[in-house]
Amino acid sequence: MEIRVPVFAGRRILKKESLWDIRDYTYAGWQLYYSEYTDGLLKGCEIHAEDGQLVIGKGMLKFHDFIYLLMEEEEVAYQPKNRWQVLKAEFLEDETNLDYKAYRVRFFLDEEMELGENQIEMCRFYLREGSVLRDSYKNFADMSTEYDTINLIYATVAGVGEKTLHPVVVRQFGEEIWNAKEKETSDFIFSYMIESNKGRMERQAITRYLQDKNRKESEKDLSVWDNNMIYTELERILRHRGVGRGKGYDRKMIYVE
Repeated sequence: MEIRVPVFAGRRILKKESLWDIRDYTYAGWQLYYSEYTDGLLKGCEIHAEDGQLVIGKGMLKFHDFIYLLMEEEEVAYQPKNRWQVLKAEFLEDETNLDYKAYRVRFFLDEEMELGENQIEMCRFYLREGSVLRDSYKNFADMSTEYDTINLIYATVAGVGEKTLHPVVVRQFGEEIWNAKEKETSDFIFSYMIESNKGRMERQAITRYLQDKNRKESEKDLSVWDNNMIYTELERILRHRGVGRGKGYDRKMIYVE
């Protein structure tokens, strides 16, 4: 096995073979590292609302074994429509040029909740006339607020073998269960794991934690649970631990599929 690294120095000729080495080593490395991950958000791409624009931060996405590197922020204009809107990422491949194959990703808002074969969900929201779209949360329960709030619960997040929950959602849970007055050893361990991984947890680790919390759940097939069902169960655990009472946890929540 041989790995060639070009020498960038004066009077050295950068041959085409060296350029190929740079190309192959860089992209092959990322693709190898994330080869077991499903399509979806890999890293970063934080979403903020600023002056009528959804700002998608730098990050990494995966679709059909290709890693899309977002080296600059992307912006998508939004406006209140009194209905649900989904921020989607659409992936396109262009082979019309004989010299290269172009991989493109396009961000846009859609009132159609279903995803196309070449699309993933970044977030969704229901913005009413006269209201301001917010991207911050009071607590874990607040992340499912129906109106005027960026909802990350349904986002398509890549995971090993199966999709998982958004790191922002998971990390919020980890902080609240850590600060709960009543908690068990498994809560300490799970919260520590969340913080160590900066919120990125595989779906199986989350469902195993849920099964440990409730023996009734251990008899169920949590592999068929969607993101909202898992979120609801996590929120129930916080209720049981007495977290956030009087701060949004006792209100009625509405979930939309």
